[in-house]
Amino acid sequence: MRQRRLRHAEDYGLLVPAATVASDYAGHVVRDTLRSNGIRSTVGRAHRRGRRHRLLVLVFPEDAVRAYEVICAHTSRPDPRAGQ
Repeated sequence: MRQRRLRHAEDYGLLVPAATVASDYAGHVVRDTLRSNGIRSTVGRAHRRGRRHRLLVLVFPEDAVRAYEVICAHTSRPDPRAGQ
């Protein structure tokens, strides 16, 4: 007897979420940033929760840590107190 794999509501096959974004444009910017750093990614719609749709930038699991580091490096904000 074969076991059936029950899919979790947040199952994206072989890919894992690396970022959640609010627009197609933001998703493509993140995807292009990852691509320029040698990380394969795609943008897809998340499962709907509430009224708003979220978009996810998905990567392969072996690239997830590096993707997180690249995203953090490109989204850090300067400390507003630094000029004081």
